[in-house]
Amino acid sequence: MKKLKEKASSIFKTKFGKGKALHFLGHDLSEYPASNSEYIKVNKAKWEEYYQCLRKQNESLGSSLSATPEAVLGFEGHNIKLMCKMCISPQERHKTDAILWEWAPQEAKKFQPIDLTEHVVISPEDKTLHLYNLQMDQTGQYICRLGESLTAPYFLTVLNVSDTELNEVHTPEAPLGPYPAVSDMIEEYGLILDTEWSAWSVCSNCGKIGRKHKLGYCTIFSKEYREFISAASNSTVDEAEFTSRVTSVDLELFTVFKYGIPCKSHILPTAIKNLPQVKSRNNEVMVGYCKVECPKEGVFEILDKEGKVIEKANNSAGIYSLMQELPPLEPDVERILIYAVKGKPIVLACPGNLNSDAPILWQIGDKNLVSELIAAESKGRIYVSISDKIYIKSAKIADSNVYSCWQQKELAGTIRLVVEKKFEMNFNHHIMLIGLVIILSVLLYVFVKAFFGRKYAKV
Repeated sequence: MKKLKEKASSIFKTKFGKGKALHFLGHDLSEYPASNSEYIKVNKAKWEEYYQCLRKQNESLGSSLSATPEAVLGFEGHNIKLMCKMCISPQERHKTDAILWEWAPQEAKKFQPIDLTEHVVISPEDKTLHLYNLQMDQTGQYICRLGESLTAPYFLTVLNVSDTELNEVHTPEAPLGPYPAVSDMIEEYGLILDTEWSAWSVCSNCGKIGRKHKLGYCTIFSKEYREFISAASNSTVDEAEFTSRVTSVDLELFTVFKYGIPCKSHILPTAIKNLPQVKSRNNEVMVGYCKVECPKEGVFEILDKEGKVIEKANNSAGIYSLMQELPPLEPDVERILIYAVKGKPIVLACPGNLNSDAPILWQIGDKNLVSELIAAESKGRIYVSISDKIYIKSAKIADSNVYSCWQQKELAGTIRLVVEKKFEMNFNHHIMLIGLVIILSVLLYVFVKAFFGRKYAKV
C-alpha cells in the first residue's frame, strides 16, 4: 500500500506538481495541513492573503457600495496589462482555469469573449490580460469573469498619438530640462490635472548602452466633487451656455472613476476635454539610458536517479525537451509593403511587436539607423521621433529601401518602401465647361445644317 501511494504521488507531482508538495490524490498538501506545522503556516498565509484582498475590495466600495471601474490609456503599437482583481479563496484556487476575460468594443452593447492571439495573452499564474502591439480598434470595455462573479470593468482607450501630442521630458535629477509637468488645479470645478507614469520599459540592448522609456499619461482627478456638483446644480447659467460648459452630470462621472480619467479617454465628457488647461496639456515620454547584462543561455537538463545528465536542451537556441512545458508562442515578424509619392511626407511605424515594451531600433538595409546621424546627414529631412517612428518630410526616389525594426536584437517587422513619381494633370473646370459647351454647340450646328440640307435636297 505504501509503494502504491508513493507511485500515485509521483505521478501527480509529475502531472500537476511544478515543484509543489501534493497529496497523493493530487491536491496541495497545504489545503489539508493536519498537524504539519509548516503546512499550517502556508495555509494560514493563503487565507490571510484572501481576507486582505476582501478587505481592500470592501474599502474600495466606499459609501456608494459600488465597485470602482478604471479608465486606462494606451498608445498604438505599445503594450498594456489589465489585472484580474478577483479574490479567490484557497479552496477555489483550482478553479482559476475557469476565469475568462470578456470585452465590448466602443460602440457594442454587449460583452463577448476575448479572442486570444499572439499579441493577446492571459497569464496562467494570475490571469492578467496582456495586450501587446495595441491597435485603435481595441478601444472598449474589459471585464474579468469567474462564473457569475465579475470584476470592476476597465475602460481602455487606444490612441494613435502624434509627436506633436507628446512632450519629451527629462528626469527631475537631470541637470537640464524640460522636466515633467507639475500638478495643476482647475479651481472652478475642483479638478486636478496630474501625470500618471508607467514603469520603465526594458532596455533596448544588452551588454552595451541602450535606451529605455516610460510614458506619462495626463489624468484628471476630482478633489472634492460633491461640493462642486452641488454648486453646479444651483447655478443659474443659461441653457445654451451649458452646452459648452462643464455640467453637474459631467462632474458626477468622477464619483464613479475615483482613480481619475485620462485626458484623452473616450469616456471623458467633451466639455471637460475642451477646458483650456486640459487641451493644452500633452502626454509625456521620458527617455533614459541603460546598460544590462545579456541573459545567460538557458539550458534545460534532465538527470537520472544518480544525478547524471541524460538530456540537454538549449532553450536559448529555441530547442526544448519533450519533458518541458510548451514554450509560449512567438509573434510572427510582420512584413508590409508601402508605396509613396515623391515629394510627399511619409511616417513609418514598426508593424510588429515581440510582446515586449523595449524601445524600437531601426535598420535601413543592413545598417543601423542612428537618429542623430540621419537627421544631420539629411539636414532634418529624415529623423526618428521620440515615439520610435521614422519621419520623412519630403520623400525621394532614393528613400526606396527595406526598413527593419528590432527589439532587443530580435527582428520585429520589416517595411519595404517604394517611392514613385506621380504625374498629375491639373484641369481648370471652367475651361472644361466652356470647351464642352462649344463642342456641343458645334455638333448641334452640324446636325441642324445636315437636317435642313437633306430637306432642301428632297424638294
